[in-house]
Amino acid sequence: MSQNKTGLLGGTFNPVHRGHIELGLKIKAAFGLDRILYILSAQPPHKKRQAMPAAELRLAMLKAALLPHPGLLPCDLELRRRGESWTIDTIRELKAAQPDECFYFITGSEGFLKIRTWKEYRRVLQEMYFIIVLRQAGHRQKVEKLLREEKIPFGRESENSGPLPAAFLHTYMSDYLELSATAIRKKMSHGQDVSPYVEKNVQKIMEEIKLYEEG
Repeated sequence: MSQNKTGLLGGTFNPVHRGHIELGLKIKAAFGLDRILYILSAQPPHKKRQAMPAAELRLAMLKAALLPHPGLLPCDLELRRRGESWTIDTIRELKAAQPDECFYFITGSEGFLKIRTWKEYRRVLQEMYFIIVLRQAGHRQKVEKLLREEKIPFGRESENSGPLPAAFLHTYMSDYLELSATAIRKKMSHGQDVSPYVEKNVQKIMEEIKLYEEG
């Protein structure tokens, strides 16, 4: 019996936008994943100084955005656990609950290049497959260099993932690839239209409570 393959996509989702959704759909198809969990980072350790909406509100927007996509599922594990949201703790909890699941951690190349700042990052690299989306020109060489230094085998996606540890470098073209939540928040604060960038039900939530608006 083959293992179920689950992608893990973490983030503050402040707010969740069309780029997040498209990323999940493309990775799910490219790697033949059964589902992708969007893990809300309730208290991100690397963003302590950044004021952001309550985790419960960000989770509500995440649930609204993912509702039309059955294979993309919101996950509130880090919110329920409380405390700082470290990836290694989340992985241990998921693997303990689902020992037969095969996990793929999805991250953009800019985030992966900071992995040495993560808690127990070497353990993280050993615990699951990594799917690294190359978002900027020149990142491939930097990512490959880091993987070589950490002795992590890497290549392109394949049907046979092989033994752990392993990383897969993935590229795709999209108008949403460079979309950022920061830019969306800025547009909202200036009263600009963000409908091209966020789902209608997410925009409705933001407008109802005047989220990100100045004053």
